[in-house]
Amino acid sequence: MANPFAEQGVEPTHELIADALGPAVEGWDALMRELAEAGVQVSWRWYRDGGWLAKAANRSRTVAWIAVEDDATRCGFHFAERLRDALLARPDLPPALARRIRDEPLHGTLFTVSFTVASPADVARLRPVLKARLALR
Repeated sequence: MANPFAEQGVEPTHELIADALGPAVEGWDALMRELAEAGVQVSWRWYRDGGWLAKAANRSRTVAWIAVEDDATRCGFHFAERLRDALLARPDLPPALARRIRDEPLHGTLFTVSFTVASPADVARLRPVLKARLALR
């Protein structure tokens, strides 16, 4: 999927995001509410190699990276490998998600748990990982 916000001079607004996502804007809105309720702030940054990406941060700590794609939102949580066992030990982690996390390859010293968000139900699926990302250091 391609990032519809590649032009440096055009920072995404809710109106532009809604136009890009169509009905999947419901997932975007639910994700933004979930992050705000968790005390996470979202700010936009432009990158030459990827266009506009949203950085979700709790104070100075990055929680997730978010990209608007053609028909959905992609939300990725990066974890240090040393936190994998603690993440897998969380009681609120569904078995299918735990298997996915266990099999996620390393990129350097990090692994990424990524979600496609097109509806509020998708936000509910990522909630345990968001909670873990905020709790684990």
